[in-house]
Amino acid sequence: MSFYTFTFAIFLLISLFVYYIVPKRFQWIVLLAANTVFYAVSGIGNLAFILASSLITFFGAKIVSDMNVALKAKKAELSRDDFKTEKARTLTKKRLVLLGMLVLNVEILIYLKYWRILVGAETLLLPLGISYYTLSTIGYFMDVYNAKYARETNFFKYFVFVSFFPQLILGPVVRYNQSGVQLREERKFDFENIKHGFMLILYGSLKKYLVADLLVKHVGTIFDGPYTNYPGCVLLTGILMYAIYQYADFSGGTDLVLGIAELFGIKLPQNFKQPYFSVSIANFWQRWHITLGGWMRDYIFYPFALTKVMQNLSKWCTNHLGKHFGRTLPACIANILVFMLVGLWHGPELHFFVWGLYNGLVIALSDILKPVFEKINEKLHVNAKSRGWHVFQIIRTFIIVNIGWYFDRIVDVPKSFAYLRNTFTNFGNPLMLASKDYMNQVLGNISDFQSHIVLVGLGSLIIFVVSVLKENKIDVYTSIQKKNIAVRWIAYYIPLILIILSLSFSAGDTGFMYAQY
Repeated sequence: MSFYTFTFAIFLLISLFVYYIVPKRFQWIVLLAANTVFYAVSGIGNLAFILASSLITFFGAKIVSDMNVALKAKKAELSRDDFKTEKARTLTKKRLVLLGMLVLNVEILIYLKYWRILVGAETLLLPLGISYYTLSTIGYFMDVYNAKYARETNFFKYFVFVSFFPQLILGPVVRYNQSGVQLREERKFDFENIKHGFMLILYGSLKKYLVADLLVKHVGTIFDGPYTNYPGCVLLTGILMYAIYQYADFSGGTDLVLGIAELFGIKLPQNFKQPYFSVSIANFWQRWHITLGGWMRDYIFYPFALTKVMQNLSKWCTNHLGKHFGRTLPACIANILVFMLVGLWHGPELHFFVWGLYNGLVIALSDILKPVFEKINEKLHVNAKSRGWHVFQIIRTFIIVNIGWYFDRIVDVPKSFAYLRNTFTNFGNPLMLASKDYMNQVLGNISDFQSHIVLVGLGSLIIFVVSVLKENKIDVYTSIQKKNIAVRWIAYYIPLILIILSLSFSAGDTGFMYAQY
C-alpha cells in the first residue's frame, strides 16, 4: 500500500479516527490491527516472515532475560568463586542463544534478500521492510541480552513495535527504548501534533514529488544506458542530479514517515541532519541515515573493536608504531568492516560492496593521516576555526561523497570507473550542455528536462533554505507558527501548489529508492 494513494489516505484517516475515539487503554490494539492490515495488503505471506522474526527475538530475549534474573538472584547465595563459575556458565548459555537467534533471524534475511539474487531466483518473495525490521528485532534482543532494559512481556505489544506501519517501508531503524515504549502509552488528541505531522508530510512530499520524482528519469537516462563515452561535464551533471535525487527521495520519505507517526503522537528518531553540510566523510555518516549508522556503531563497530584480538592489536601498535596508531588502527579496521556490511545491507551486488569499501577506506585513511594533515595545516597557517576553512571542508566532503555516489548508482563496476575517469580526464566543453541538439541526444526530450529543472530548482532552493536555517539551530516549524497568517499561508500553500504543479510533469509515483533495500 503506497503512501501516495487514495487507499492509503482512507486507511490512515480511519486508523486515526478509531485510535483517538477508543478508550486509551485500547489504543495499542488499534495500532496492532492497523499494522497487520497494512502489512497483509502487501501479501498475506509476508506476515509469516515478520511474525517469525518477531517470535524468534521475543522468545530469545525471554530466555536470556530469565538467565540474567536467575544469575542476579544467585549472587547473594554463592561464594565469590562459585558465582564467578556460575557467571561464566550463564554467559556460555547466553551466547548459544545469541548464536541461535542470529542464525535463524539473519538466515531469513540472507535467503530472501541475497540468495534469490545470487542464484537468479527473482520470483522469491521479498517481504516489505525486511531489512529494517530485522535490524530492529536484533537490536531489541541485543539490548535485553546486555541487560540495557527489561524485556517486553507481552508479545503483541512487542509486535506493535516491530510492525509499526509508517516505518516499515523505508525505516528509520528504530530501537525498542525509543519507540516501543511510546507505542504502548496512552495518548490524547493533540492538535499541535497533527499540525506538525502534516507539515512534515507536506515538506516530505515536496522533496519526493517536486524534486526526486522529476529527477529520477534523467538520472537513469545518463547512467543506465549502454553508452559509456559521455564527457565528464555530462557525467558530473548526472551525479549531482543523483546526489539531489537520492537525498530528496530518502529524506523526503523519512519526513513522511515521521509526520504520519506524529499524527498518532509517536516521535520517531531523526534520520537526517543536513548531511551535505558535513565537514568530513565521518561527519557525513553521522548525519546521513543516522539510525542505520547508530545501529552499526552499537552492534557491530564497538563489539568488534573491543574484541580481544583488536585490543591486542592496539597494544602491539602502541608499542611498535606509537600511541596514534595504537588508538586508531583497531577503529579503522572496524570502520572498514562496518561500511562493507552497510554496502552489503543495500544488496549483494558488487557495486554496493565497492561503495562501502570506498567509504570505509576514506574514513580509515582520514583517521590514520590526521596528524599529517594537522602538520600541513600548521605549516600553511590555516585557521581551523575560520569560516573560510569551514566552507572548504564542506566542499571537500561534498566532492568525496559524490565520488562514492558513482559506485552507489552505477551497477556495472567497470562502467563506474570509466565514468569516474572521464569526469577527471575527459571533461569536455560545458557549453555543450547549452546545446539543444546535444542535450536531446543525451536526455531525450530536452523541453521536458528544462521544465523539470525549473521546478526542481525551486524545490531545491526551498530545501536549501530550510537546511541552512536548521544548520543554524533555528526550529523552522516553530518560527513559522510565530509569524502572521499571511506568512503561514505562504509557507503552507506555495509548497502545496508546487507539488500539485509537479504532478502534471511527473511520470507517476516512482516508489521510494530505499524501500528496495
